[in-house]
Amino acid sequence: VYMLQELPKRLAIVGAGVIGVEYACIFAALGIDVTLIEQRDEMLDFIDEEIREALSYHMREAGITFRFREEVAEVSDEGQRIVARTRSRKTIMADHLLYAGGRQGNTDTLNLAVAGLEADKRGRLKVNDQFQTEVPHIYACGDVIGFPALAASSMEQGRLAARHAFGEGGSFNSNLFPYGIYTIPETSMVGQTEKELSEAGIPYEIGVSRYREIARGQIIGDPNGLVKLLIHADDRTILGVHLLGTGASELVHIGQTAMALGGTLDFFVDNVFNYPTLAECYKVAALDAYNKLA
Repeated sequence: VYMLQELPKRLAIVGAGVIGVEYACIFAALGIDVTLIEQRDEMLDFIDEEIREALSYHMREAGITFRFREEVAEVSDEGQRIVARTRSRKTIMADHLLYAGGRQGNTDTLNLAVAGLEADKRGRLKVNDQFQTEVPHIYACGDVIGFPALAASSMEQGRLAARHAFGEGGSFNSNLFPYGIYTIPETSMVGQTEKELSEAGIPYEIGVSRYREIARGQIIGDPNGLVKLLIHADDRTILGVHLLGTGASELVHIGQTAMALGGTLDFFVDNVFNYPTLAECYKVAALDAYNKLA
């Protein structure tokens, strides 16, 4: 990508994970015809379904073509174009092809066997909750241990591993880890999804606010943004926060902080939020859930 001297007219991207969808949005915004190829049934299968469907809609509106349930079997350079052929015998032509099929651990040249370690087929290492490998005095963090493989999570893992190595406490609470995906529109989340709550048999209620209902959303011209709260139906604790739209990766930290402190729905209902700000979405969403629980 960084070696491109000019913008291509057509770009094929293999992989609809975080990296794939972010680059798809970037290049589509530059007016490029983007085709996103994914062997699974959907993109970003770990985010809330409602948010995913809304994001998918906006990406299609931006001109991105999805090819789900397709696996690239062969790629050939035919001079003026790149041709990707799928196992289902479909042909996808582009000026360039970007492979975003997941990260691999850069462990091939480390001679891990000498240290008593063995990586999986993607070069990744297994670790425990303190990020110790099978050899206790060797720690691993970040991309080399797999999902979520994000900069923020990797830095926190490294900090906690260093603390543990020096006999200090601390643990990585994945339930409170915020995900920020820099698509267009931006999306972010912290906590559990509706699917996870349903599978666990946890009773919950939903509160939603949309940017178009908020003065700041109207001011910035983003009618499609939304904030979605998942609230425990019994004790009213905040179980999940899901966002789509301008500043989503910033706004998520309000919900993250409330969850970390054991906050309930009432925290958002009873507190004042500056006007006009997008943060008001939290209060509107909380009131929406409150009315359903009342």
